Order: sequence, then structure tokens, then C-alpha cells
Amino acid sequence: YRLHGKDYYAIGFENNAHGFELRNPYWKGAYPPKCITHIANGNARCNVFEGFIDFLSAEKLGYNDGNDTIVLNSVSNLGKALTPLSDYSVISCYLDNDDAGRAALAKLRKEFGDRVADKSTLYPDHKDLNDYLVSITPIQKSKLKF
Repeated sequence: YRLHGKDYYAIGFENNAHGFELRNPYWKGAYPPKCITHIANGNARCNVFEGFIDFLSAEKLGYNDGNDTIVLNSVSNLGKALTPLSDYSVISCYLDNDDAGRAALAKLRKEFGDRVADKSTLYPDHKDLNDYLVSITPIQKSKLKF
């Protein structure tokens, strides 16, 4: 995209309000409006992620396994996820291991009780699921010949 006469690039992840979460190696932002992204396939189980990079990490790790998904795109959007989450019998939360992630998990447990599973126990020594994936992924050496 072009902004103020300069060219930029970012990966975009669309939300339910047709805004986009945007990322590149140097910047993290959004094109409004902010909203959750709900990927519904008619499954009784739903995975919840704070951001789309964690969702993509779960895809790489094979954790999504056909489940429906809600990407919050910010824990501040948690309230927008409550109505769609009420339809699920199992809510697996892959939230960050920080105060905001733990507060979101507590709110979901208060709302949905034992239907909520804390999956952050899979990566207890890491900030989030992507941090865990990066830590277990070997660095590829360049195959360029000089």
C-alpha cells in the first residue's frame, strides 16, 4: 500500500466488521473498525486466540483440528466474542501468559464455567503460542551459494 508517497507492505487479516489487522516485521496496526474474527464451520468446539499470529501458529502446530475459531484481535474485543461463544460446548483458550490474557480467561470462565479450557498450559514458559512455536522451530540456514 502507499501512504504519504511511500510504499509499504503488510499481511492483512480481516475481521467480522471488514476491518483488517495488519502486520509486518517492523509494525503492528489495524485498518478500522476493530472487531473479532469468527471462523465458523459448524463445530461444537471453538478455539480462542488473542491475535491472528497465534491463530496461524496453532495452524502450523496442528492445534486447530477443524474446530471453529474466534480471534479476538485484542483482548479489548472480548465482549464481542461472548454471544458467539455461548453456542459452543468446549471453548479452548490459547491466550497470552500475561495479566491481560489471564484476566480474559477469568472472564470467560466466569461466563461459561467448565466449558472453558486453558490451553496456555501448553506453553507455560512463553509469552504466547507464537513465541512457543518460534522457540521450537529450527532456524533454516540459507541455501544460497556464493
